[in-house]
Amino acid sequence: MNTGTSKPHYGYIDCVRGYAVLMVMTGHFAYLFPNLPYPVHRLAVMGWYGVQLFFIASCVTLLMSWDFETRTQGRASISAFFMRRFFRIAPAYYLAGALYFVISPPSGGFDLAQALATMAFVNIWHPLLTPTVAGRWDVVPGGWSIGVEFTFYLLFPWFASLVRSWRGVGLVLLATLAIGVVADRAALTLLSGSYTGPAVRDFLFFWFPNEASVFACGGVLYLLMRRMDTGRPGAARLGAPTAVALGAAVWFFALTFVPLGHFLGDRPFLPVSLAVCAPLTLFVLAMSQIPRGFLVSRYAAAMGKVSFSAYLLHFAVLQGLRLVPSIYHADATGYGAILAFALTWPVAALLTFGAAWCSYHLIERPGMALGKTVIARRRGYAVARAS
Repeated sequence: MNTGTSKPHYGYIDCVRGYAVLMVMTGHFAYLFPNLPYPVHRLAVMGWYGVQLFFIASCVTLLMSWDFETRTQGRASISAFFMRRFFRIAPAYYLAGALYFVISPPSGGFDLAQALATMAFVNIWHPLLTPTVAGRWDVVPGGWSIGVEFTFYLLFPWFASLVRSWRGVGLVLLATLAIGVVADRAALTLLSGSYTGPAVRDFLFFWFPNEASVFACGGVLYLLMRRMDTGRPGAARLGAPTAVALGAAVWFFALTFVPLGHFLGDRPFLPVSLAVCAPLTLFVLAMSQIPRGFLVSRYAAAMGKVSFSAYLLHFAVLQGLRLVPSIYHADATGYGAILAFALTWPVAALLTFGAAWCSYHLIERPGMALGKTVIARRRGYAVARAS
């Protein structure tokens, strides 16, 4: 971790984000091939949990930035933090909603309440808004994770004040687990009479109380990385980090066929969103110790740089591919389906990267620049008033 005066940038974090979005894309891409052999399908859809990798990486990078601002400026500005996060996320997110409304209009027409809930990032607090109820308008596919992220942002200043010691992060982890179990069980009882079982169970997987402990795991990772900071004397080191990272990946995919709960309080008791955190945390920790190599590559970093737009737009790419199933032999079976999957996946990844690169440069970067301008002007007004 950097202790200088320039805000640090870590290439391996970009790589982690790149792998995360490729995982998510792979999980959804598998459904283009309905006859993919079941074991291969199961391995592919483990990519869904790339979202948890995003959450862990997001937590770590926010804690790094918060620590840097505190060290260099004496304290971190909460208002500037919120504005940076809004201008980082909202422009591309809102425009993605407009895009999907045009290319995949909702069957029930425009729903103002649904649109406002999505724009306000509160769409993860009810099955109708997430939505997990069939027939509802999904304003931005995958938008549930953005709602979870923004809820974490609201709690982040408090979270950062606690995650400074092992005792603090342990308390946060235990608290998020306990609250998650209680909230999930209460919501299960409350909602089961009004909505179908799948709708309720999927909602309980997506909503923030069930995912909060994933961010707590990010706090654990942050403290581990501080102990292994190569810029500090006597820092601990991870032996053979590339082998450890690969071992963590094997561990992660081995969970494919382990019976796990769908949410906290479900049976089996260990939920999948928490079970994957151990190998994913170890993977990021190992990546932080690899100076260069095939895992820390410029290609993964390039995808990671545009990963937010890639996450938003890969659904549109896959929707486009669904229009031409004969081109990539979507009806293939057995080994033919595996081959078709393997040959089409790079095409989907490249199309997603191209769309995301354009979105990043045309939408994300101007949005971030606007946020910096707004923050700078507010600080200028504050200085002027103080003088």
